Amino acid sequence: MKNENPLPWGLPDLDPQPQWSDNKDRIKCFIRDCDHYLIPPTRKLNSGEACPVHQIFCHRSKTYRYTTPALNIIASRHYYTEKIDGHAYKFESHRLGMERSEDALSWNVFKSLQNAGRLASLVNMMVGENHADEPILFLWGINVGSAGADIWHLLEDARERFESRLPVRRPKTEPDISLWLPGEYLIHIEAKFTSGNGIYQRGPRRSVQDLTFDELLNIYWDESTRILNRSNALEAGRVHYQLWRNTLFAEWMAERDDPTTRAYHINLVRAGSEEAAAVEFQQLIQPAFADRFHQITWEQIYNFASQRRDELNHLCTYFEQKTEQLKPAFRINRL
Repeated sequence: MKNENPLPWGLPDLDPQPQWSDNKDRIKCFIRDCDHYLIPPTRKLNSGEACPVHQIFCHRSKTYRYTTPALNIIASRHYYTEKIDGHAYKFESHRLGMERSEDALSWNVFKSLQNAGRLASLVNMMVGENHADEPILFLWGINVGSAGADIWHLLEDARERFESRLPVRRPKTEPDISLWLPGEYLIHIEAKFTSGNGIYQRGPRRSVQDLTFDELLNIYWDESTRILNRSNALEAGRVHYQLWRNTLFAEWMAERDDPTTRAYHINLVRAGSEEAAAVEFQQLIQPAFADRFHQITWEQIYNFASQRRDELNHLCTYFEQKTEQLKPAFRINRL
C-alpha cells in the first residue's frame, strides 16, 4: 500500500554542489534541474526566499529548511500537524523543518517504529528487555500515541523536583525520546545527529543560560539515586551535562513509577561519532549499574529496520536517502 506521507527531499533529488548567480547574491535551488535562483536566508527573522516549486529555503551553509516542518515528516504527518507542531511542551518545534533537525529524525524513526508495532523489539535489541507489550512512546515528554498528545506526569514531577528553582533562565530538561513500560522499564534517549554531547567543566558560567559545573552536580542530584557516581564526577572536573541530567531523570522517574521499574539511558549517535564521550561518561556510572547506560547508532536502528523491510520499507528508504548538508547522512549500504 502506498504510504500517505511522502519522503522529504533526499539523495536522488538534491544536487550536492550548490550553484550561485554571477554576483553571488542568489543561490540555485538545491533540487536537481530546478531553475530558480533564491536569496539565501540570514539570521534575520523572515529573511530569504523559498523555492516556489519545492518549498525549501537554501542556506549558504549547504543545508536547507522547509517552509513548513510537516514537509520533513514521514510518519503520521496529519497527527504531527494537528497535535505536535507548536505544542507548548515542545521547545523550538519550528526547527523540525530543517534538513539537519535531530528532532525530525527522531520523530520519523520512532513514530514509524511505533506505527509498525516494533518498539518492543527495538527495546530488546537496545537493552535486552524482552517483553511482548509495546512501550509508551514519548517524544520531548509528549505521549505521541495519545489522542490528545498528553504531557508526561512523571517528567512534570521530575522537573518540579530538580528545576523549580534554577539559578538561570533556561529550558527545562527535555528527553528527546523516551520508552516506558510501566512496572518494567523506563528509557530516556539523548539523540544526536550533527551536534555532539556538550560538556560542563570547572570554571565560570559560559553563557547566561548555562549552569556552572558545581551547580549542575548540586542541582541534579538526589541521595536516593544509585546509578550515577557523583564522587567520580567531582574528581573528573567535567561532565557531559545532558547525559548526566537524563540519567538522573530516568532513575528518579522510574523509582516513582514502581520500585520494579528499571531505568536506562541511551546516547543515540551516528556511527563513528561521540565514542569517546560514551567511554568517558561510563566512568560516572556505578559498576553495579554498568548496563544502564549504552551508546547505540542510528545505523544500528537502520539495520534493525532493514531486517523487517516488508513492514518498514518507507523508513528504510528514508534512512538511505537522508542527507546532511546535501551529502549522505549515514554509513549504510544503499539499494
